[in-house]
Formats: sequence, structure tokens, C-alpha cells
Amino acid sequence: MTAFLAVARVTLRQLLGGKRLLAFGLLALLPSVVMFLTTRTASDRAVVERFHDAPLVIIFLIVLPVVSLILGASSLGDERRDGTLSFLILRPVPRWLIAAAKLGAAWVATTVIVGPAAALASGVVGLRAGDWSLMGPAVLAASLSALAYISVFLLLGYFTSRAVLLGLVYVFIWENGITFAAASLANVSLFRIGLSAYAGLVPESQSQLGEALGSVTPGAGGAAAKAIVIAVVAVAAAASLLRRRDLL
Repeated sequence: MTAFLAVARVTLRQLLGGKRLLAFGLLALLPSVVMFLTTRTASDRAVVERFHDAPLVIIFLIVLPVVSLILGASSLGDERRDGTLSFLILRPVPRWLIAAAKLGAAWVATTVIVGPAAALASGVVGLRAGDWSLMGPAVLAASLSALAYISVFLLLGYFTSRAVLLGLVYVFIWENGITFAAASLANVSLFRIGLSAYAGLVPESQSQLGEALGSVTPGAGGAAAKAIVIAVVAVAAAASLLRRRDLL
């Protein structure tokens, strides 16, 4: 556990250091600003509907994937390209523990940004309409999709220095384009994992989120299971890659 925390702590410092945290913080404020400006004269019902129309979509289609992509790809990929990965794997630490610590740190770093983004935007609903019940589901949903994204982008970052470019292609062409045009492909979309959890916890949102969900069935339990399975597979794959590196 001490080794896990040590690796995770150093990784967190690397991921959230410098001007990166400020840039991500400004991006995270976007959904709440949009929510605040568009609900000044709206009725209570309209406030909730507008939250599902714009801020929630901004969180899951822009803020979450961009932050997850950059942090996930950097968590292990930067170590390899900077030449510091060799020093890490020379330590007498199980390779799966290193992979888990890297993934866990990137997930925490991402959740530190997207969690408040979801909380602030849904908090505007509470201020405008007195309904604070959306905050918990929104934060949980964002954290689940963050785990799925981080797991995939951690591996992508290990394999290529163009991980961010490839990730942006996946996010903005595949997820935000093709899977909306072909609803049957929605099951291979990572942001829909969290969105399905939110829809399961907030059933009244399903009428508005039906198009975004596509063929994905709402449900928090299923969404959590998917995210955890993806994370376990990613840790196992990353550990295998690190063990192979030992032999090179």
C-alpha cells in the first residue's frame, strides 16, 4: 500500500502541476456559466430541462473527454517518453500495482476537475429551482465515465505520442458523430456509461436523454460494472506491458 500511495502521489503532482490545473479549472466552469446565464427567468421545470439540454451535455461531451484524454494519456505515456519509466519499474514493486497506481491517480485527478464541474452546474439547478437532488447523480455519473476514459487513454498514451490526437478523433468523430448517427453503436461509447448511470438515478431525465443514450439501457449498477471491468482489463494490460519491458 505504501508503494501504491507513493506512485499515485507523485503521479498526481505531475498531472496537476503547472498551468494545466488552471486551464482545466476554467474549462470546468463552462457548464455552470452556461447554466447560470440561460436560466435567469426560467420556471423551476424549465431550469431542470435546460440542465439536461446543455450543461450536462457539455460536461459529458466536452469537459469530461478532454480532461480524461490529456490526463490519462500523460499518466503512463509521459513516463515512457521522458525515460523515467525504467527507474520506476526497477523498483521491487508488482507491475500491476504500478499500473493501478497510475490509473488511480489519473482517475482522481480527472474527478477532482469534472466532479466539481458537475456539482457546480447542478448546484445552479438547486439555486434556481430548489432541486438539489441532481447533484449526487451528476457527480457519480461523471466519475464513472472518467474511470472508463482514463482506462482506455492510459493504454493509448503508452503506445503512442499521438495519443491526444487519436483520442480527439475518437471523441469528436466517433463518439460525438458516428454513434449519434447509428444508435446501435452507442454501447461502445464511453461517455454513455456515466450518462446511463445518471439516467438510471434520475428517471425523469430519460425522455430528454433518450437520443444521447441510443441503445444503452439506463442503470447505475450496470454502468458501474462496465467502468470497473474496463479499469481491471486496463490494469492487467498495462501490467503485462510493463513486465514485457522488464525483459527488453
